[in-house]
Amino acid sequence: MNPPCSIFSFLRANPDRTARISFLLTAGVLLVLMALLASEAASAGERMVMIRYLNFVFCGFFAFIIPHLRFPDKKRYLLQAMNLPPYGLFRYSATALLPLFALFSAMLALLAFFDPAAPFEALPDKAISFFAGWLLMSGIGIVAAIRYSTLGAVSQEWQEGKRGTGFLGTLRQIGQSPSMPPGSFPSIVTTISISGGGMLLVVAGAWLGAVTQNPLAELLPGMLLLGYGLLRITQIRPVFDRFFYHTNAFYAELFLNPKAVQEGREPLKHEALYWVPSRWKPAVWFSLLQLDRRQPLGRIMVVMHLILWTAFYASLSDAAIATLLSFIIIGKTLMSYVLVKRPFSPLLFQYRLLPAADWIAVRFFVNLRWLPLLMVSLWVVSLLSARVDAGFILQWAAIDAGISLAAAVTFTLLHEFRIKSLYA
Repeated sequence: MNPPCSIFSFLRANPDRTARISFLLTAGVLLVLMALLASEAASAGERMVMIRYLNFVFCGFFAFIIPHLRFPDKKRYLLQAMNLPPYGLFRYSATALLPLFALFSAMLALLAFFDPAAPFEALPDKAISFFAGWLLMSGIGIVAAIRYSTLGAVSQEWQEGKRGTGFLGTLRQIGQSPSMPPGSFPSIVTTISISGGGMLLVVAGAWLGAVTQNPLAELLPGMLLLGYGLLRITQIRPVFDRFFYHTNAFYAELFLNPKAVQEGREPLKHEALYWVPSRWKPAVWFSLLQLDRRQPLGRIMVVMHLILWTAFYASLSDAAIATLLSFIIIGKTLMSYVLVKRPFSPLLFQYRLLPAADWIAVRFFVNLRWLPLLMVSLWVVSLLSARVDAGFILQWAAIDAGISLAAAVTFTLLHEFRIKSLYA
């Protein structure tokens, strides 16, 4: 029996305003970029290619973001006290991901159908392109959400040494002892399998369409993946409460308990922040430490810049390059949103440490952390491509700095500047 709608209205009460505004701003930027990208497409074939590249991004996004987006659920104790049935918990979890699926569907629709020059031309081909992208995006998103939602029991067994002892022992014998908690290995394997498997399905769809000379054949991988995801939904819904609480308990231990993280990874040194003014250096330092513990971005940024190099190598259009660069900059900047959540930034503590206005500067320097990597990456591209010169590098460095400042101002206005209205 499904719970009444009033329960879900209660659970959605007092929404996270900062997260909602950040999502809406990001959605607006991405939709505008998709419209600009689609306006440059001269044919339905070019739109299909753009949708394939976008699905590559979706595969990597869903493979990485689900555990950070959904676990641990901040309302898990309230949900447990309310004792919702399995179907109610499943509905609650699925509803939380609907805005993301809606945004990605709108992005695909813009790429497929937005055509100011000929809006009604080649509509069947445009529709096939859209459904090929939408089926695969929906399928990989559903499979990723289900896989991560049911990962708690296996991850806990790895964490407790009931599984994986032989593999971990072999790594230690060859001097490659992992610096991460053992329980994170199933999550890493899931990330690799979902991203790699999804990208292979994109390639398989393109291959089927080319071999059969029938664009409808490209729908097949997405249909199969979505069908598998819907089948898994029917299997886990009756017992979803067990998966929900077990997975939330594990990720709460992994993400929120610092002792769960082993000491093999060297933390950021205070001396490394020589480029930060001394007034803000302590706050920037512990902010980066918290961000590294909660949301490490190093490997992700390397992968994203490898994708950027691939885009230049493939001679994608200027609009596609701009879209990818904007996605990288906005994505890494919005990751700092975790630093304005209550466990990381209690208002009274923040106010005692620094005045509210100073937190704008702190978050600005936190967001600038990856700017040198962007400039070096574009400089490497400039050695091999005439499309990138010093002006191009400086232009995107300025865009990065501007977005970093805008995010810092927005987050601080929505967090530290609230102290007067809350405590005055």
